[in-house]
This record gives sequence, C-alpha cells and structure tokens, in this order.
Amino acid sequence: MSFDEENNDNETGSGDGGKPKTFFGLELGDDVVYTVVIILTLIFIRQVMVVIQALN
Repeated sequence: MSFDEENNDNETGSGDGGKPKTFFGLELGDDVVYTVVIILTLIFIRQVMVVIQALN
C-alpha cells in the first residue's frame, strides 16, 4: 500500500474498507448519525406516549 492509498482510506472517516457512512443518502460522521438516531428515537417514544395517554 502506498502513502497516497493510506491517505485516501483515512479521508472517509470509516474503518470498514473505506466506504463512507451514509444516512438518508448523506455522507456523515458516526457521531452525527448516532445523534440523529437518538433524537428520532426520542421523538418516536414521545409520540407513542401521547397516543397511549389519549387511549386511557
């Protein structure tokens, strides 16, 4: 592996064969993807709680 190939692998920010992480078609870092997933999960849980309270 040459020096240039090592730099290209490091630019993607992922360690799984140089394939960048995508989330809804956007290339994002791991931390951003995890943050978005956590926020969407909290919104989903809130919506479920509203429905449960409405049914009671």
